[in-house]
Parts: sequence; structure tokens; C-alpha cells
Amino acid sequence: MDKFIVDEDLQVRLRNEEDGTSTPIKGGITAQDFEVISTYQKGWLTFAYLRDRQGIWWFNARKNKASLFSRDTGAFRVIDEDYCCDSQYVYLEDQVVPDSDPESFRLLPDTPYFAQDQHYLYVKSSTHFHLFEDIDTNAVIAHHDYCTDKDHLFHMSSSLRYANGEKDEVRAWLQEHHPDVPGWWHDHYAHSAEGATLLKGNWVETQSSIFYRTEWGGTYRREAKGVFNLVRGADRSTFEPLDEQFARDRERVYFQWRTVKRADPDTFQPLGGPFGRDGNHVYYNGYRVGEADARQFEVFSRTEHLGLSKDQHHVYRAEVVRTSQPFGHPDDVLQIIKGADAATFELITPSGSWAVDADQVYLWGKPNKHIDQASFTHLFDADPQSWAMDQNGLYNANGKRTVKGVSGSTFVMLNQYWGKDDHVVFSFVTGSVYKSGDAATFQVTDDIGGAEDALFRYTVEGGTVRKKKR
Repeated sequence: MDKFIVDEDLQVRLRNEEDGTSTPIKGGITAQDFEVISTYQKGWLTFAYLRDRQGIWWFNARKNKASLFSRDTGAFRVIDEDYCCDSQYVYLEDQVVPDSDPESFRLLPDTPYFAQDQHYLYVKSSTHFHLFEDIDTNAVIAHHDYCTDKDHLFHMSSSLRYANGEKDEVRAWLQEHHPDVPGWWHDHYAHSAEGATLLKGNWVETQSSIFYRTEWGGTYRREAKGVFNLVRGADRSTFEPLDEQFARDRERVYFQWRTVKRADPDTFQPLGGPFGRDGNHVYYNGYRVGEADARQFEVFSRTEHLGLSKDQHHVYRAEVVRTSQPFGHPDDVLQIIKGADAATFELITPSGSWAVDADQVYLWGKPNKHIDQASFTHLFDADPQSWAMDQNGLYNANGKRTVKGVSGSTFVMLNQYWGKDDHVVFSFVTGSVYKSGDAATFQVTDDIGGAEDALFRYTVEGGTVRKKKR
């Protein structure tokens, strides 16, 4: 194990106890009032909280560097190897958590993943950390990788997600360990969906509550079950569904069962799919798009799941990123496509598989720098395949695939079954190159997949190419 020492030159160093070598610590920590507060082993690396006269430092062994992050030495305390706090903030290692409340912060029992204060749920795995606000922090209970409040269940995978369809997984545990806490796991839950009646689309109501109905768990062998997600805080007397995904009451706008924060219910209007806008702002998936111009904003229909849209200055697509910086939870958020020209951007296919502007080709809304815009040609779509070519090659948007062995400079599409270049024959049905085919003599013979060359006759049967010698 490595050890922190102060050498005869009053320099703080990290000494390797096995070979006796030592390395000076970068960052500016001094020997004055130096103290090791705590150390943590991660593999063969030693991480640590340190103190000197200036304040509290976090030592990052990967960089061999200490960073000063708090001068509140009197109130500072270490909570575990990831969390610490002083009188003002909670920290993740040396990173301050904005608006955190150290006085109410606590690690939740029965889980390695969750902590909370009065503002946030803190979600931490071995590789990810984020804050989650859409939970009642006054009623949080955790059980391994599940976390719940009195109305909604959440599950931790790569990030925290709603898991109301999985309530049966933890119902019995909650009934046994939290029988006196009111919540959805009790028979007399205040917001039971029993007897709910249809309002419109997926919106349903009971005498006391509004729900958004989804389906969960369906497979080809098992029918999906209906899940009733409580629209928390909805005012039944003024609640109004706007379309399949948005609704409002006199105080709020809702996307499915989540509140659309800061949206104006008086001017809000849905734009199709997860898009909406009020008098001043655009929203996607329930999150405000800060850069978008609500007056000039337009959505490319049938691509709502991709988020393809634009205003006068920018083109946008949906990406899974943090909903806020620096620690917002990941979700589908509308982002500017960097470098896209809003004035010339257009879809080539209705699905959004291919698009272009004056300079670039876009594959599912992402710029593809390997495709030549000047020679780009969309060939045809045969769901789920979407074929295109340029002077360099042949491409299929399904799987984002470049077909190996085909020369774009000489490739010719013969019909929606066959194509060829100077050297090989290609089948659009199987997506394969037929090197045994004779490109020089290959020709189609009908419009249902028939073809021939000097050696073989080809037919297409049920998605399979069959060939016979002539």
C-alpha cells in the first residue's frame, strides 16, 4: 500500500512501500499542517482526502494530483469513499453538488446505489453518477437496485428509470419491511387505479386521481399488462388532455405522467410526438430546449422519435445526455446538430434515415463524414432497409452498414433486387455480394427478382436467392 509522507524538503510525496520509491504530489498541496484524513484503495491505486493549512484536498491517484475543493476544515467530514461534505455542500470526491444540502444528506440503507438529501436522490454506480429530482425525497425507500416513493417505483440499470411495471418485484418486501409507511404497495393506497375510466387516449381517471396508462412486459408469448402511472399533483377539475402525450391543468403542463417544468399551460400546444411549445419555449420529452426559437420551430413529421427538427438557426436531434449540467440524470434530450445548416437541411427519406444539407450527409440525424455529399444518391427504401450510394460505396441505413467489396464509382442499381459494379454482383434482398456472378454479363430478366449471367440463372424466393446453372 502506498503511503503519504513529507520529505526533508517539506514536500508532500506518495511513497511506494514495496520498492521505497516516492513521487511528489502535483497540485500545490503543502507540508504546513499536512494530514491524511482518509484513504481508499481502488485496485492498486490509492485515493485520499488530505488536509493542509489551505483546506481540504482530494488526491486523484490516476493523475498523481491533489485538488483543493473546500476551505471549511472545521465542518468537513467524509461520508464514504465517494461522498463528503462541509457546512455548505455535498461533494462527489472533489466535485461540488450544486444546491446540495449537507445537513439532510444520508446514505440510504439496503442499497449501494442511492443517497438523498431534501432536494435530490443521488444515484451512483461503479461508472455513473447523477441526481434525480422527479421523486418525493420525503418518502424514499431503497431496496438493492430499486428505489421508490409512495407513488412511483424506479430501477437502477445504466441510469435510473421509471419501473412502475415491475412493482410486483418488490411489493412483498415493502409490505414486510415498511408496513407502516403509506404507499402504492398497500391495498388501501390513496391513489389506487381501481375503477379508472378513460378520459382520452392513454389518459384515465378515478374520482381522486389522473393516470397515464402504458403497457409493460409484452412478448410474443406473453400479453403486455397495463400500467397506471400516477400524474402527480394533477388538478382533476381543470385537467385537459391535449393529445396522446401532453396534457395540462390550470397550473402545469404534463408529458405523460411527468410535469413539464416551467412550461406555461395557457399557451402550451403539442407539436406531435414528444414535441411541444408554449409562447416562448420549445420542449422535447418533457424538457425545455433552451436554444430553440419557439416562433420559427418546425418538426420533421414521422421522425419524432429521432427528434429531427429545426428553427431558423439550428437543426436538432434527440440524444441520450444529461438533462442538466453537471449531474442531471440521462434521458432523451433535444440537442443541436453541430455544423448542420438549417437553411439547406432536408430529409431525403420520410423515416429520417437519410438527410442532407449543403455540405454533409446525415445518417439517422448524425453527420457522416465518410459519405460524399456531392455524389450522394438515395436508391430506395424497403423497410427496414434504406439503401444509398456515393462515389465511394454502397450503404444501408439499417445497421449503419457500408457494403464491403462494392465500388461506388461503377455501381449501378438494376432494380430493387439487384445491382452490380464492374467486378461483382450484389443482391439487395440478401444484402450480399455474389463474387461468383459474372458482372459483365449479368442482367435482370423480370421484375420479381429473376436474373441471369453467362453461367447461371437467378431467382428470389422468400428472401433467398437461388441459382441454377444454365
